[in-house]
Amino acid sequence: MRMWVRSLASLIELRILSFCGCGISSCSSDCTPSLGISISHKCRTKRPKKKKLKKVVTLTADDKTIVSFSSLWGQGVIYNVIVRDPFLNTSAAYVPVHTYACSFEAEEGNCFSLGRVSTKVFFTLFALLGLFICFFGHRFWKTELFFIGFILMGFFFYILITRLTPIKYDVRLILTALAGSIGGICLVAAWWRFGILVLCMLCVGLVLGFLISSVTFFTPLGNLKIFRDDAVFWVTFSCIAVLIPVVFMGCLRILNILTCGFIGSYSVVLAIDSYLYTSLSYITLNVLKRALHVDFRRAFVNVPFQTNDFIVLAAWGMLAVSGITLQIRRERGQPFFPPHPYMLWKRERERRVTNILDPSYHIPPLRERLYGQLAQIKALFQKEQPAGERTPLLL
Repeated sequence: MRMWVRSLASLIELRILSFCGCGISSCSSDCTPSLGISISHKCRTKRPKKKKLKKVVTLTADDKTIVSFSSLWGQGVIYNVIVRDPFLNTSAAYVPVHTYACSFEAEEGNCFSLGRVSTKVFFTLFALLGLFICFFGHRFWKTELFFIGFILMGFFFYILITRLTPIKYDVRLILTALAGSIGGICLVAAWWRFGILVLCMLCVGLVLGFLISSVTFFTPLGNLKIFRDDAVFWVTFSCIAVLIPVVFMGCLRILNILTCGFIGSYSVVLAIDSYLYTSLSYITLNVLKRALHVDFRRAFVNVPFQTNDFIVLAAWGMLAVSGITLQIRRERGQPFFPPHPYMLWKRERERRVTNILDPSYHIPPLRERLYGQLAQIKALFQKEQPAGERTPLLL
């Protein structure tokens, strides 16, 4: 949302206040601005309490009177402009404006439809896998690697295909799922063949660092003017993301369990956002918007927290703490990481070749067994050939 304010000669200080944000599904009752103009959509007209007001930005006479805000789809917010003259000690309020960042009259994609079916299916399946990783990721190491590879490849592929192609959202989501699956399989295959633990843990640590860096810029720190420059923003963002695996390089198992707990539980938050309104999904969605849209760097990211956001935040914290605690207690006394799969397979194959007493020694190779199975299948579709002339038995 972009707001224009007419320039005044006596303008000394301009404050833009945002009132309570009301979601479409559950709207609080304190949604009326101080001038008495209210939103009639599922909101009762009451004068807002002081704690509901929040100053978004303050402009002086030297600043441009154009301000951009990051609007949340389906999230109702009222903006009011307060002009103050400190010399005369007077102030005046402009007529407030409100936005839901969506249309109430559109037949498709309106404010009442919480999301596309493809989005719900994608993030529901993603959350089920993430919930499994949250509690059992370290034990099922290959499944976790697939999950991490899916996130890395899917994220970059979605940015690439969105910026370079004009295809529809549903098609992009399907292609992202396919690309993410390929990325997960490639990471698992790299671990199975080469067994480079440091490389795999670097990918794991970068995903956790990405989430921590996103949380950092989700705070008011992200609205500083210095971070409106893309170069400064992305360099700082990358440094925070890379710092996490570097710090935990001496305790890789702890890093892996922390990643399983936080990333796996956050996937549940993303799934909840496809059914209910929650601001926590914008922790990562704001970074995605910054990568996709050039003008997003000028927007003030001010996300209002409501009751459902605090409930989802508590659920996220409980899932993360429960998953981390369970995995730490279960992995006591166990090897830090599983051995190299390819070396185990190679050692087992050599043992079978050299050990004559091993029953598996007498098992034919895989190629011969496949040929034998194919020959048996072909025999089922062939007619039985006569063995010779047949005559009835004469008595």
